Amino acid sequence: MVYNKYPFRIVFSLLITLFLYTKAHSQYTINSEYGNLTECDTVTSGIYIVWWDNNWDRQAEAELLLSYMNNYRDVCLNDLAMQDPPNPTDGYYYNVYLHQSGDIFPDEWANGQGTDTNGYPYLTLPIGAHNDWINVGHETFHVFQYSGTSPGFEYSGDSQWYIEAAANWFSAIQNPNDDRAFLEAESLVRLPHVALWLSYDNFPDSYPQNWQRYVHQYALALFLYYLSEETDVPDNLITDGLYAGTTDLPQEYFFNQIGGSVFRNHFIDWAAHMTNSFDFLPENQITRFETEWDDYADPLDDNEFIAVYQNTGSNGWVRPENDKVTTGWSYNTYKINNESTESYTFELNSDMFGSEGSPSYFQGKIIVQNTEIGTSFHDLEMDSDQEGSIILNLTPEDTSVYFIVASMPEIFTDVEQVYSYEIKISKGILGLGDFNLNSTPKKIIGRYDLLGRMVSEKYDGIQIILYNDGSSKKIYTYD
Repeated sequence: MVYNKYPFRIVFSLLITLFLYTKAHSQYTINSEYGNLTECDTVTSGIYIVWWDNNWDRQAEAELLLSYMNNYRDVCLNDLAMQDPPNPTDGYYYNVYLHQSGDIFPDEWANGQGTDTNGYPYLTLPIGAHNDWINVGHETFHVFQYSGTSPGFEYSGDSQWYIEAAANWFSAIQNPNDDRAFLEAESLVRLPHVALWLSYDNFPDSYPQNWQRYVHQYALALFLYYLSEETDVPDNLITDGLYAGTTDLPQEYFFNQIGGSVFRNHFIDWAAHMTNSFDFLPENQITRFETEWDDYADPLDDNEFIAVYQNTGSNGWVRPENDKVTTGWSYNTYKINNESTESYTFELNSDMFGSEGSPSYFQGKIIVQNTEIGTSFHDLEMDSDQEGSIILNLTPEDTSVYFIVASMPEIFTDVEQVYSYEIKISKGILGLGDFNLNSTPKKIIGRYDLLGRMVSEKYDGIQIILYNDGSSKKIYTYD
């Protein structure tokens, strides 16, 4: 037997170790409006406590759920510089409730985050949604959006789209191989003309009330995904604005942070690559969201193309109807099915202002799908913010050609303001008569005030613009 000379030190050391262990594993206390330890079982891990009615055994499922939620929290805090919800900041567990019919929790509970009467957020997950990792990723991301500091990113009006789109984006990048990552994406090419920021909270009374319009805010996860995965925009920029204390709306924040010219190019490139059969996504995801469209969409509200031309042009200038024309940060698409060797001229000429008087801004892009060499992309040569053109020589292998017209004004509110324009697609070598004895593309040759004096583009007042085809236009340029 070995006599211990320092029994007090050993006991003291054990007590300190036990105290530290207990403190490390009891740093949060329970504060629940809906759960109690008599009728519920619980599991804790990290900042979370999961509750369920003890008439069922959910132990293993809750532990698996927590492994995902802890991993998602690590990404949110460490990679995306987001913040914890107020619960753990105040020393409480964040409550997660697994619920089903017949349990002790409110019957009206659905899937999502709420706020209790103590002012703390909590998460409710119906059985079946609690082990759907696309759903869990989405809902867990909402947990870390809760403490956002930017008034411009509120869950309302013209910023509401971002909260749901960003949650879907996060879930998709955390589950990149899941075929349900972008379930609503097909609606983006079938309703290209609705404003980027269309959501539940700014939904116009005049719009059809159907699946494809209501899911728009969720579908826009694909825009955020394109920015983070297909451009040099870093992942954290997608979330930085939420905690920037800014009054900028999300779309405005991206415009200002990325730069207007770059952001516009990203937007029209995104539209072009979606039009090119979503060429940046895996086939299993494309097949899945096409099925989703077939199952739930209203086929009468399909606006994929303004017009489809068979081996011909537009036969003059074409102006879309108001219910199909572009709104803010949206686009229209025209398609040509081609079988011949021919030259095509594509022209764009837009109104200077939108329907409510906001200055317009347009860019155009052509997508050519060739059966031998693949797809090529061509930017219209823009002579101004409203006008541009390009001439392309096609061969029979260039079977499908798409003309995208993108409206990208420096305006970030109002889902109903339309920005009208006209396009012309001309087949063949154009003669002088096609241009009123002037050259193409259509160009501005002079700007004049009402007294006939030449003025600059920045003239503050009424301008009369003369074009090289003999036409003119009156515009208003008051600040």
